[in-house]
Amino acid sequence: MKKVTIRQRIRYWFDNLMSKGSVSLLLLLAAITAAVVFVGGFLAVILGGADGKGEEPLWHTIWFTLMHAINTGVLAKEEGTVAYLAVMTVVTLVGIFITSFLIGTISNAIKEKVTNLQRGKSRVIEKNHIVIIGFDENITSMIEELVYANSNRRDAVVVIMADEDKVEMENIISDRVADMGNLRVVCRSGKPDNRSDLLICSLDTCKSVIVNINDDFMTVKAILLCKALLDECGNQDACIIATVRDPEVIHPAKIAGGERVEILNFQKTIARLMVQSERHPGMSEILAELLSFQGNEIYVEDNPNAVGLSLGEINLRLAHSTAIGIVRNDTPILNGDTNTVFETGDKLILIAPDDGYGRLRERASIDETVFEQEPNVRQEPHTLLILGYTDMLKQILIEENAYAAPNSKVMIAAEFGKINAEALPTEKELSNIQVDIHECGIYKRRVLEQLLAEQPSSIMLVSDVEIHDEEADARTLMLQLHLNDIAAEIGTDIPLTIEMNSTRNQRLSQMMRATDFVVSSRVTAKMMVQIAEQRHNKAIFDCLLSDDGASIYMKPITRYVKTDKPLNYYTLRASAARYGEIAIGYKKFTDNRFTIEVNPPIKQEEVFSEQDELIVIAKR
Repeated sequence: MKKVTIRQRIRYWFDNLMSKGSVSLLLLLAAITAAVVFVGGFLAVILGGADGKGEEPLWHTIWFTLMHAINTGVLAKEEGTVAYLAVMTVVTLVGIFITSFLIGTISNAIKEKVTNLQRGKSRVIEKNHIVIIGFDENITSMIEELVYANSNRRDAVVVIMADEDKVEMENIISDRVADMGNLRVVCRSGKPDNRSDLLICSLDTCKSVIVNINDDFMTVKAILLCKALLDECGNQDACIIATVRDPEVIHPAKIAGGERVEILNFQKTIARLMVQSERHPGMSEILAELLSFQGNEIYVEDNPNAVGLSLGEINLRLAHSTAIGIVRNDTPILNGDTNTVFETGDKLILIAPDDGYGRLRERASIDETVFEQEPNVRQEPHTLLILGYTDMLKQILIEENAYAAPNSKVMIAAEFGKINAEALPTEKELSNIQVDIHECGIYKRRVLEQLLAEQPSSIMLVSDVEIHDEEADARTLMLQLHLNDIAAEIGTDIPLTIEMNSTRNQRLSQMMRATDFVVSSRVTAKMMVQIAEQRHNKAIFDCLLSDDGASIYMKPITRYVKTDKPLNYYTLRASAARYGEIAIGYKKFTDNRFTIEVNPPIKQEEVFSEQDELIVIAKR
């Protein structure tokens, strides 16, 4: 081995010192400055000082040597012997070098610190905050929901961590969210599977963690790491909320998070919402309101005064809210049964504009003279046309089969080579619907006219997951334009249920005649935020969106009351309770256009027509 020279050793030592950062450099400069000052001071004393007599004390000479080292202007005014001035000149020259190096080091240190701050690497010092891991189209909807949820809170905080530039994330949020209200957003840059990056989000003091990652495998990995860190830091109350797209990944995700995690089945949730929206125009508006903190939403409240009363009786005593179920032994009961009696220890599940609206009043008077008695609405076979192909089409067909009347039909039309027939349910799995597959050019007007000649009861436009979201939305918008024009030409009004990826594109779609809209990312974002704020909402949503038990339906108003007579909403509640149903609002038509009212004003009297419908929670 070649012998290492002294120069190489010094150079290697200096490289190691430089790599330790600005503090090490400052300490080195301080040591060099001290050495120069003391050596220069001693030399000046030995040479007799400025006057050559050596009468000045040592400390005084060292002080003046320091002044020469840090202030070059002192030398110009200095007087003394040639030897003294020579020493001070050397000290001044060394001081110029040290000062320049010091300024550069401090400047670099400040620049490095500013860069680190911009990168978002400093630890968050917050309490009771929500952590969102991941940054995508969902983030705007999540922040908007959190703004509404924390409108009554003084200093609410959400921490967003993603593998993105911190400044860029902040700019996107400020551009898309006009009013932040009382919510403060803190952005940090880091990887969701990096332990040190997650620790800067202060998981030890957070309220909940939302894993907002599109990749299912990374979602499971992030859940696993978050659970380990929450357990390690002793945060027993925080829960983890995540959405999984592939049903096969749901079980591993639940294993990874244990009791801490709440998993949303993306395909099942969106498919169910789309099917309900397709079957009942206006349903998405109802669900969007219930899944949002804006307007009426779901609350769980204690109400000792309700003990011994049935749900039907409780709703005749509530002025600004609707009781839709109870929570008993931490289990929600939403069975649509108005005879369910509230017991000690139970909690009321309410639809209300805000918390604190569950106070009971005197029992309202009911006008039973306007009651109508009709049998339950008999479902008729219908035809659904699905345009496009998506990986959740199997789940859509399963949900459609659960709600459809026997002998119903589903036509699937998509571009050539898009439909994977093997991934669809078999005939044995679909007892109520018959599936017809059409491979054709669905973006051609002639083909759409042929499909509409089959007279479908409703049409569903699904987004192609194999292409970019923006391109998929553009194709969906073009289909919508064609369908609207054809419908106007043949004089029909077929309900459309449209899946959009982007909220911006949804606004474009709303400018047209579409009856209903479902934006996948927005719906799941709303649900995740609701669960992050109130974890028990997950079980309530599961019950409310389940095909087993009570669900939300729209039924003809003529089944409950006489039309063309003024009546208040208490009367509608009482009439629905006769069938074991809970009224939560109504759908009112004016000039062939409808408006949806959820939890409407109680005392306001309305006159209904035969077109109108009552929105109820019922068992079918």
